[in-house]
Amino acid sequence: MKLNGRTALVTGGARGIGRATAKRLAVEGADIAITYNQNSAAAAEAVQEVKALGRTAHAIKCDATEPGEVMKARAEIEQEMGPVDILINNAGAISRPSDWCGQSDDDIRRAVDVNLLSVIYAIRSFAPTMVDRGWGRIVNLTSTYSFNGGAAVLAYTAAKAGVNSVTTAMAAELGEKGVLVNAVAPGNIDTEMTRAAGSGVVDWVVQTTPVGRLGSADEVAEAIVYLVCSDFVCGHVFVLDGGQLLRI
Repeated sequence: MKLNGRTALVTGGARGIGRATAKRLAVEGADIAITYNQNSAAAAEAVQEVKALGRTAHAIKCDATEPGEVMKARAEIEQEMGPVDILINNAGAISRPSDWCGQSDDDIRRAVDVNLLSVIYAIRSFAPTMVDRGWGRIVNLTSTYSFNGGAAVLAYTAAKAGVNSVTTAMAAELGEKGVLVNAVAPGNIDTEMTRAAGSGVVDWVVQTTPVGRLGSADEVAEAIVYLVCSDFVCGHVFVLDGGQLLRI
């Protein structure tokens, strides 16, 4: 197991891609902390799944958009498990689709807070101890929307493009210090959020994707773990979309 002795934090790790990633990192030997904002039952289930794999696991309620809560989460993780070696910035939420000029101020602010500022706050909180120890891995979750836009979710699109920029900026800053920063940009993945968009959207996705299906959370987790385990990939935004960007 490549990650024995390492502690990983997966933000938004109670469900979907975050939960799959937490389990996959545990298979590689990492102990797992997850943060969640609302679904305590799902967080508890995720913890039990990690423990069943023989690893230590701990869940913390944390609003990733509040810097003070992020710092409190760091203190709790360090007390319970030691310093974080691996940070997976998975917490996020898509905007409610609407006409680009009709998006409310609250929706715009929330999209930027959850999808972009939370990443900056987490890196600011957890990267310094990685630098002190001379080893760390940070993987940010972005989206194919960051490349091809999406006026119906304008603030989300802009925020995810910002995550790409944060990824490359921090990779250039931290790589020489032993902390490698990368991102994964999933396309349409078979999650609750995707299915909630309706069968028409899902059908369109399948028709415009060369491999002819939605991706799975486990496939995204595999990509994340590859980046965590690599000693040479740095500053890369890894697209995982079944080829859909080739057609849209």
